[in-house]
Amino acid sequence: MKKLQKILCAALALALCAGLFSGCGDASSDSLSAGSASASAPDSASMSVPSDSGASSAGSAPQDTAEPIDFSAGMDENGFIEGVRALDLVTLPADYAAIPVPADEVEVTDEDIQAEIDNLAAQFAQPEQITDRAIEDGEYVNINYSGSVDGEKFDGGTADNQRVLSGSNQFIDDFLTQIIGHTPGETFDVEVTFPDPYKNNPDLAGKDAVFEVTVNYIEGESIVPEFDDAFVQEHMTSYYGWETVSDAREEIGQVLYDDALSNFVWNYMMEHAQIAELPEKVREFQSAMVLNRVRSEAQMYGVPVETYLQAMVGVQDEDAFLAAQAQSIEDGAKQQLIIQAIAEDTALSVDDAAIAAYFLENMDTEDYSVYEENFGRPYLCMAVTVEKINAMLTENAVIG
Repeated sequence: MKKLQKILCAALALALCAGLFSGCGDASSDSLSAGSASASAPDSASMSVPSDSGASSAGSAPQDTAEPIDFSAGMDENGFIEGVRALDLVTLPADYAAIPVPADEVEVTDEDIQAEIDNLAAQFAQPEQITDRAIEDGEYVNINYSGSVDGEKFDGGTADNQRVLSGSNQFIDDFLTQIIGHTPGETFDVEVTFPDPYKNNPDLAGKDAVFEVTVNYIEGESIVPEFDDAFVQEHMTSYYGWETVSDAREEIGQVLYDDALSNFVWNYMMEHAQIAELPEKVREFQSAMVLNRVRSEAQMYGVPVETYLQAMVGVQDEDAFLAAQAQSIEDGAKQQLIIQAIAEDTALSVDDAAIAAYFLENMDTEDYSVYEENFGRPYLCMAVTVEKINAMLTENAVIG
């Protein structure tokens, strides 16, 4: 089960409470999810390392050209909010070490598991390739093309296996209108005139061009592959470690159960823990966690954070983002305070051995030096603390 859990966590870099109430706290990836909840289990501040290919990943070291992010800012050496004693502010429910959980709240049905399998299979759906009739207007078509001006090919004028919409203005002039009526397997010329001006390539502005086009196929309805043992071995074994459909069903069922249980116990804690005061320092800490997450994601894409927020979130800048996330930040701050209160109440401490064990379990390595360098030791302590507390609450919960 840990194989799947690690994969699910990998997409949740920089999480902890930053993502609990803003769509990043349900420990799900792809379509695997146990549904929504008003409160979510905390992610264990999961992190990703740069891949061997050199591609950036969320949570990897900030790019040299980007402003460094201090992920451990505002934390003490234990990974707690600096200057805050949570037990002075939080009264934990008396039964938090044995939370009662109705059995039907964590029941996972065959239908639940099948829905997840169907979602996984749907990600591998491919369109039917129609080759026995002519192209009609408004159809997606797969084509190859090679363009020339005065018999000379030009840069950017050749491509294979391009998905285009017949009759649309996706290409210049009436290019995609001229493919209507042609049949897959047919090769023909399309004659067009580049617009003037043409900012994509001013040298082509106003010139006549001829494109040799080959139609590969017309897209039909999507065909979802059968999720059988052969499919699992081809598409799932290297990623999830499954060999059979039975393996998949068993592990998906367990993950759905664990997720439902975590969601329930954290909803319970949010409802029953009494918070006398939520200091502004805690809100500021939570806001910084949220901003660190989006700043890191912007660095992953190699764009300014404002550009990332405008494109991905639909807000203009960090202030607007924080305003939009105000309730999520408030809820996340409360949950962070509860987590710290539990850690204080149980005298939980994190040492080198605990950090090494965390990374061995979640990242398949005991060498966490690159993570400590990138995130700081307090952040690592926080990650381990969250995982330990979540494990304690779920393992000690009383199902009945």
